[in-house]
Amino acid sequence: MHDTTPYAFRISANNPIPLPASDAELIATVSHRSGNAPLARVYASRTPGRPLWIHTAPDDRPLCAVTQAGPDTHDVHAPDGTPLASVTRRPGRLVPWPRRTRWTARLAGPSQRITGRAGTWYAWLLYVVTAPVWLLWVLCATVYSFFDGSPDDFTFGRPARTCWRAPGTGTVLDYRGLSRTYRHDPRRLDTRVAFALAVLRTWDRDRRLRA
Repeated sequence: MHDTTPYAFRISANNPIPLPASDAELIATVSHRSGNAPLARVYASRTPGRPLWIHTAPDDRPLCAVTQAGPDTHDVHAPDGTPLASVTRRPGRLVPWPRRTRWTARLAGPSQRITGRAGTWYAWLLYVVTAPVWLLWVLCATVYSFFDGSPDDFTFGRPARTCWRAPGTGTVLDYRGLSRTYRHDPRRLDTRVAFALAVLRTWDRDRRLRA
Protein backbone atom coordinates (compact mmCIF):
# COMPACT_ATOMS: atom_id res chain seq x y z
CA MET A 1 0.00 0.00 0.00
CA HIS A 2 3.06 2.27 -0.16
CA ASP A 3 3.17 2.62 -3.97
CA THR A 4 2.70 6.25 -5.04
CA THR A 5 1.79 5.51 -8.66
CA PRO A 6 -1.72 6.70 -9.67
CA TYR A 7 -4.10 3.81 -10.30
CA ALA A 8 -7.77 2.99 -10.79
CA PHE A 9 -9.87 0.84 -8.47
CA ARG A 10 -13.48 -0.14 -8.00
CA ILE A 11 -15.76 -1.17 -5.14
CA SER A 12 -17.59 -4.48 -5.49
CA ALA A 13 -20.41 -5.27 -3.09
CA ASN A 14 -20.36 -8.81 -1.73
CA ASN A 15 -23.07 -10.97 -0.28
CA PRO A 16 -22.51 -10.72 3.47
CA ILE A 17 -20.11 -13.42 4.65
CA PRO A 18 -20.11 -13.79 8.45
CA LEU A 19 -16.66 -14.14 9.97
CA PRO A 20 -16.14 -17.04 12.41
CA ALA A 21 -16.29 -16.01 16.06
CA SER A 22 -16.71 -12.37 15.08
CA ASP A 23 -19.35 -9.67 15.01
CA ALA A 24 -18.29 -8.58 11.52
CA GLU A 25 -19.02 -9.70 7.98
CA LEU A 26 -17.37 -9.02 4.64
CA ILE A 27 -19.56 -6.59 2.67
CA ALA A 28 -17.31 -5.32 -0.14
CA THR A 29 -13.89 -5.55 -1.76
CA VAL A 30 -11.63 -2.90 -3.26
CA SER A 31 -9.85 -4.14 -6.38
CA HIS A 32 -7.98 -2.90 -9.42
CA ARG A 33 -10.15 -2.04 -12.38
CA SER A 34 -8.69 -5.03 -14.22
CA GLY A 35 -10.24 -7.33 -11.62
CA ASN A 36 -6.98 -8.72 -10.24
CA ALA A 37 -6.43 -9.70 -6.61
CA PRO A 38 -8.22 -7.33 -4.23
CA LEU A 39 -6.46 -4.33 -2.71
CA ALA A 40 -8.60 -4.24 0.42
CA ARG A 41 -11.62 -5.77 2.09
CA VAL A 42 -14.47 -3.96 3.83
CA TYR A 43 -16.11 -5.42 6.92
CA ALA A 44 -19.22 -4.23 8.71
CA SER A 45 -20.64 -5.05 12.11
CA ARG A 46 -23.86 -7.03 12.20
CA THR A 47 -24.97 -4.65 14.95
CA PRO A 48 -26.59 -1.46 13.49
CA GLY A 49 -24.71 1.77 14.08
CA ARG A 50 -21.28 0.13 14.52
CA PRO A 51 -18.19 0.98 12.45
CA LEU A 52 -16.97 -0.22 9.09
CA TRP A 53 -13.44 -1.63 8.97
CA ILE A 54 -11.18 -1.56 5.93
CA HIS A 55 -8.32 -4.09 5.85
CA THR A 56 -5.55 -4.65 3.35
CA ALA A 57 -5.62 -7.72 1.14
CA PRO A 58 -4.37 -10.43 1.17
CA ASP A 59 -2.54 -9.95 4.51
CA ASP A 60 -5.68 -8.58 6.23
CA ARG A 61 -3.96 -5.76 8.13
CA PRO A 62 -6.29 -3.02 9.48
CA LEU A 63 -6.18 0.18 7.44
CA CYS A 64 -8.87 2.31 9.04
CA ALA A 65 -12.26 2.37 10.71
CA VAL A 66 -15.24 4.41 9.48
CA THR A 67 -17.71 5.42 12.20
CA GLN A 68 -20.99 7.31 11.83
CA ALA A 69 -20.75 10.55 13.82
CA GLY A 70 -24.16 11.98 12.90
CA PRO A 71 -26.65 12.28 10.02
CA ASP A 72 -24.63 12.06 6.79
CA THR A 73 -21.38 12.42 8.76
CA HIS A 74 -18.65 9.82 9.26
CA ASP A 75 -15.27 9.89 10.98
CA VAL A 76 -12.28 7.97 9.63
CA HIS A 77 -9.66 6.77 12.12
CA ALA A 78 -6.38 4.88 11.80
CA PRO A 79 -6.13 1.51 13.63
CA ASP A 80 -4.48 3.24 16.62
CA GLY A 81 -7.38 5.72 16.88
CA THR A 82 -5.62 8.65 15.19
CA PRO A 83 -8.20 10.84 13.36
CA LEU A 84 -7.70 10.83 9.59
CA ALA A 85 -10.73 12.69 8.25
CA SER A 86 -14.34 13.68 8.83
CA VAL A 87 -16.59 12.98 5.84
CA THR A 88 -19.93 14.73 5.31
CA ARG A 89 -22.56 14.34 2.62
CA ARG A 90 -24.85 17.24 1.68
CA PRO A 91 -27.88 15.94 -0.27
CA GLY A 92 -28.79 17.42 -3.64
CA ARG A 93 -32.08 19.21 -4.23
CA LEU A 94 -34.16 21.00 -6.86
CA VAL A 95 -35.91 23.71 -4.80
CA PRO A 96 -35.62 26.51 -3.85
CA TRP A 97 -32.64 26.26 -6.21
CA PRO A 98 -30.88 23.24 -7.74
CA ARG A 99 -27.73 21.94 -6.15
CA ARG A 100 -25.72 18.77 -6.58
CA THR A 101 -24.96 16.21 -3.89
CA ARG A 102 -21.67 17.23 -2.29
CA TRP A 103 -19.13 15.06 -0.46
CA THR A 104 -16.63 16.85 1.77
CA ALA A 105 -13.69 15.38 3.66
CA ARG A 106 -11.91 17.48 6.27
CA LEU A 107 -8.48 15.95 6.59
CA ALA A 108 -6.55 15.92 9.84
CA GLY A 109 -2.82 16.68 10.16
CA PRO A 110 -2.30 18.86 8.17
CA SER A 111 -5.79 20.34 8.14
CA GLN A 112 -7.22 20.40 4.61
CA ARG A 113 -10.61 20.10 2.97
CA ILE A 114 -11.41 18.22 -0.24
CA THR A 115 -14.77 18.48 -1.96
CA GLY A 116 -16.53 16.44 -4.65
CA ARG A 117 -19.87 17.19 -6.31
CA ALA A 118 -21.94 14.47 -7.99
CA GLY A 119 -22.17 14.97 -11.74
CA THR A 120 -20.50 17.56 -13.92
CA TRP A 121 -22.44 20.68 -14.91
CA TYR A 122 -22.49 19.69 -18.59
CA ALA A 123 -23.74 16.17 -17.76
CA TRP A 124 -26.58 17.65 -15.70
CA LEU A 125 -27.40 20.08 -18.53
CA LEU A 126 -27.62 17.21 -21.02
CA TYR A 127 -29.64 15.19 -18.52
CA VAL A 128 -32.22 17.98 -18.12
CA VAL A 129 -32.40 18.85 -21.83
CA THR A 130 -32.99 15.22 -22.87
CA ALA A 131 -35.35 14.43 -19.97
CA PRO A 132 -38.59 14.59 -22.05
CA VAL A 133 -37.18 12.06 -24.54
CA TRP A 134 -35.96 9.41 -22.10
CA LEU A 135 -38.95 9.89 -19.79
CA LEU A 136 -41.24 9.07 -22.73
CA TRP A 137 -39.07 6.07 -23.59
CA VAL A 138 -39.16 4.83 -19.99
CA LEU A 139 -42.94 5.19 -19.89
CA CYS A 140 -43.40 3.26 -23.14
CA ALA A 141 -40.92 0.56 -22.10
CA THR A 142 -42.59 0.18 -18.70
CA VAL A 143 -46.04 -0.21 -20.26
CA TYR A 144 -44.66 -2.75 -22.72
CA SER A 145 -42.97 -4.73 -19.93
CA PHE A 146 -46.25 -4.76 -17.98
CA PHE A 147 -48.01 -6.59 -20.79
CA ASP A 148 -44.96 -8.64 -21.75
CA GLY A 149 -44.24 -9.73 -18.18
CA SER A 150 -40.63 -8.59 -18.33
CA PRO A 151 -39.13 -7.46 -14.99
CA ASP A 152 -36.52 -5.23 -16.63
CA ASP A 153 -35.59 -1.93 -14.97
CA PHE A 154 -35.76 0.93 -17.48
CA THR A 155 -34.81 3.77 -15.14
CA PHE A 156 -31.98 6.16 -16.01
CA GLY A 157 -29.32 7.02 -13.50
CA ARG A 158 -28.48 10.62 -12.74
CA PRO A 159 -25.05 12.02 -13.64
CA ALA A 160 -22.64 10.38 -11.22
CA ARG A 161 -19.07 11.47 -11.96
CA THR A 162 -17.52 12.91 -8.82
CA CYS A 163 -14.14 14.66 -8.71
CA TRP A 164 -12.76 15.42 -5.26
CA ARG A 165 -10.49 18.46 -5.37
CA ALA A 166 -8.31 20.23 -2.84
CA PRO A 167 -7.32 23.92 -2.99
CA GLY A 168 -3.95 24.26 -4.69
CA THR A 169 -3.72 20.51 -5.35
CA GLY A 170 -6.31 19.74 -8.02
CA THR A 171 -8.13 16.44 -8.39
CA VAL A 172 -7.16 13.88 -5.73
CA LEU A 173 -9.88 11.27 -6.37
CA ASP A 174 -12.04 10.86 -9.49
CA TYR A 175 -15.10 8.62 -9.73
CA ARG A 176 -16.25 7.69 -13.25
CA GLY A 177 -19.92 6.74 -13.30
CA LEU A 178 -19.96 4.74 -16.55
CA SER A 179 -17.15 2.38 -15.56
CA ARG A 180 -17.84 2.72 -11.81
CA THR A 181 -14.14 3.09 -11.11
CA TYR A 182 -12.15 5.51 -8.97
CA ARG A 183 -8.91 7.10 -10.15
CA HIS A 184 -6.67 7.74 -7.18
CA ASP A 185 -3.31 9.48 -6.78
CA PRO A 186 -1.71 8.34 -3.48
CA ARG A 187 0.71 11.30 -3.63
CA ARG A 188 -2.20 13.72 -3.14
CA LEU A 189 -4.60 11.82 -0.88
CA ASP A 190 -4.08 9.22 1.84
CA THR A 191 -5.12 5.82 0.49
CA ARG A 192 -7.13 5.12 3.64
CA VAL A 193 -9.23 8.24 3.15
CA ALA A 194 -9.66 7.49 -0.56
CA PHE A 195 -10.97 4.00 0.18
CA ALA A 196 -13.28 5.35 2.90
CA LEU A 197 -14.74 7.97 0.54
CA ALA A 198 -15.26 5.36 -2.18
CA VAL A 199 -16.96 2.92 0.19
CA LEU A 200 -19.27 5.58 1.63
CA ARG A 201 -20.23 6.85 -1.81
CA THR A 202 -20.90 3.34 -3.12
CA TRP A 203 -22.84 2.47 0.02
CA ASP A 204 -24.98 5.60 -0.39
CA ARG A 205 -25.66 4.83 -4.07
CA ASP A 206 -26.70 1.26 -3.33
CA ARG A 207 -28.96 2.43 -0.51
CA ARG A 208 -30.74 4.88 -2.83
CA LEU A 209 -31.13 2.19 -5.53
CA ARG A 210 -32.80 -0.13 -3.01
CA ALA A 211 -35.11 2.62 -1.75
